[in-house]
Amino acid sequence: MVEEANLMCSFSRLGADKLFIQQAACLGLYNLNDIMNVKLSKLKKHKDFTFTWYASMLNLLKEQGLLRRFQENQL
Repeated sequence: MVEEANLMCSFSRLGADKLFIQQAACLGLYNLNDIMNVKLSKLKKHKDFTFTWYASMLNLLKEQGLLRRFQENQL
């Protein structure tokens, strides 16, 4: 399980690429905690949302052991 402190780490500290970080910032997301608390339905409606970025986000969550938790939060 991921420590709560790790949820507050910036994407750059987690090894995310620059484009992912820039797109996340346009969506108002700056760390894993932001992602874990966002509603996917709202995120998809944002003008800067892309499914390519979303796929990268899912990969990041998987790497951090948070994918299942994110999916459960969206139910």
